[in-house]
Amino acid sequence: MLSADPSPWLAVLGRAHPLLLHAPLGLLPGVALLEYGALLLRRPCPRGAVLALAWFAALTAIAAAASGLVLAGEGGYGAELLGRHKIAGLTTAGLALASAIAACFANRAPLRVVLLLTLGAMVPAGHFGGSLTHGSDFLFEPLARRDDTRATTTTPGNPAPAATVPASDYVRVIQPLLARVCTSCHNPDKLKGELLLTTPDGIQRGGENGPVVAPGRPDDSPLLQRVLLPLEHDDHMPPDGKPQPTDAEIAALRAWIAAGATF
Repeated sequence: MLSADPSPWLAVLGRAHPLLLHAPLGLLPGVALLEYGALLLRRPCPRGAVLALAWFAALTAIAAAASGLVLAGEGGYGAELLGRHKIAGLTTAGLALASAIAACFANRAPLRVVLLLTLGAMVPAGHFGGSLTHGSDFLFEPLARRDDTRATTTTPGNPAPAATVPASDYVRVIQPLLARVCTSCHNPDKLKGELLLTTPDGIQRGGENGPVVAPGRPDDSPLLQRVLLPLEHDDHMPPDGKPQPTDAEIAALRAWIAAGATF
């Protein structure tokens, strides 16, 4: 009797994590709105709706946690941040189940307490998950960029800074390019292919398949080769659906590598 290898299906389950997690993230606030809204408005609580939604939220939260554990097994994530996300996600799923059980009883006090704890656990779970996907500075990066702009703006009360060494092509062009299209998957918290593209050392070291830049030889550099592949090609980077470099950025990347890929 032939036995099917379950690994591909497990991989599909893991990669369904972003799809599954949005159900409890929407349902749990809905349960809270019905439960606490009735309390604040001094109206009869729609117990049937609360019970149904609470159980639906609990089951989807458990499914999301299970798929997340499978996805984590693929590797490529920073251990510390991944550990925090696991703890917060499993806590959220456990509390969601406790909320569903509490919704079965006539006494509403336990449900209201556990539901509040569930919403509290959901916030760090979502934040850590977003940081794994987009990088740890994704949420507040626009604020940091604004502060940097203000610090370098010349005003009557803020004289121009002293002359400095001109920024290299890497700092001026390549680093912003990588930050826009590459580092959401190749950062210290999400090392896809064991490739870190946020630091010069990481770029020079390369990933699990070796160096990605061959100084002076752009056509032999996997970093450029992957960008130039057709969008529908399995090895094209960034993947389809992610921000893509412009023709000018690709030309700048080629020129930087051809000039020696200095930092």
